[in-house]
Amino acid sequence: MEHWWIYLLTFVFGYVTCKTFYFIRALRTGLTLLQGAHVIYLSSLVKAMEHFSYAREMVLEHMLKTERGSTQISSFEMRFEDDIRLFKKRSIEVLLYCHPPFFRRMVEFKDWQSAMDFLQENRESALRFWDSTE
Repeated sequence: MEHWWIYLLTFVFGYVTCKTFYFIRALRTGLTLLQGAHVIYLSSLVKAMEHFSYAREMVLEHMLKTERGSTQISSFEMRFEDDIRLFKKRSIEVLLYCHPPFFRRMVEFKDWQSAMDFLQENRESALRFWDSTE
């Protein structure tokens, strides 16, 4: 038992190595989950935008059927566009605000356009999430 310190060093090295690899694997899993949550959130926003667009078309059709004036129609369209612009801006701001400072650096987008670029890069994941055939 003259070299007991070698056994101790081997144990400590194995323990530290195990913890390090576990931390790296857990970090990778956490970042993958974060990215997946972003894809689901952004694709839900896109779905909401589709429904907004459909509702807009229905209201415009109703306004035309009831023979509303062009000022009322243009006023509705301006308000609608302002609401959509605010929806886009606020949805990204809220998402970024919800992240702790450490994770804000991991978010790959800062505004609506870069968020849509991110969603386009992860299009397959979003489509797989919304696919109802499975």
